[in-house]
Amino acid sequence: MDLSQTQQLFFNQVRAKMPAHFSFVDEVAELLNISNDSAYRRIRGEKPLGLDEMQVLCTKYQVSLDQILGVNSNTVIFTYDKVDHLYFGFIKYLEYLANTLELFTKLSNVKMYFYSKDIPPYLFTPFPELMAFKFFFWKRTLMGYPELARQKFEGAVTDQETAALARKIDLLYTKIPSIDIWNGESINATLNQLDFYRQTNIFPDKDVLLKVYSQLDELVTYLELQAEKGKKLSYDKPDLLTNVPYDAYINETLIGDNTVFVQSDNRQITFINHSGINLMSTEDPGFGEVTFKHIENVIRKSVHISVAGEKERSVFFNNLREKIYLQKKNVN
Repeated sequence: MDLSQTQQLFFNQVRAKMPAHFSFVDEVAELLNISNDSAYRRIRGEKPLGLDEMQVLCTKYQVSLDQILGVNSNTVIFTYDKVDHLYFGFIKYLEYLANTLELFTKLSNVKMYFYSKDIPPYLFTPFPELMAFKFFFWKRTLMGYPELARQKFEGAVTDQETAALARKIDLLYTKIPSIDIWNGESINATLNQLDFYRQTNIFPDKDVLLKVYSQLDELVTYLELQAEKGKKLSYDKPDLLTNVPYDAYINETLIGDNTVFVQSDNRQITFINHSGINLMSTEDPGFGEVTFKHIENVIRKSVHISVAGEKERSVFFNNLREKIYLQKKNVN
């Protein structure tokens, strides 16, 4: 492959990672601080890219040169923003979730796979007290917000910015075809968090705690109904089916790790969860291929509970509800 072809292949990689509504030439010209005509000549391979120019584009759009140059490398490039109260606060985290889901809705023939260890953040958003509890726990216990160190949990989110982002996240989720792999452990993290705060008197009002348990139960029922229909549902209008497919599987042997894998006609993105709610993402094709093969293998060894599998579906979700009920009895 000559230099011109290699350069065009590089620009194809950059173009694939650029939002669809961007003008490709305008974006390249702005990033490289050159004219549109100069950008065109580089894109067509008529003028060589400088190493400094290539570095700018690689950094901006996380493009790896290894695949383009045919280099066999074990290095994978991830994009990462550490969530903390100083540099990347919780509002920015919610904006990141909303923007990421919005990107998924614009991809062609997209599917989102979730291999669960815990319930993902976007499923809590229709339930005010439950959502507020999870946000509070993450900020107080995981992220160490100093102003929350001695604060009790009072109930639903009151600030409008958080509430608006939650509504946006919920709406976007219902537009994305999804495949979820659940297990009996998926609910345990939330139950353990609730029990820990109950025992340490973080709930000053037991009615608020009972409300959170009730909404967790509602979430389980919502997931069961969505699996039964095989379609995404709007929580506010459960009788109004969307045309967005939803597939669910149960695997009680291979416990998940909260990996999210997104596949479309021209992109695949892998999200790895670590250190609480932090996410790393990569579009490395080799890493994505390994991730997808693993998910396919797990699915083959799982029980399909969407539309079919009524008995297995009922038993599974009833067991989750029983866990909630047994812990809720401890509230006095």
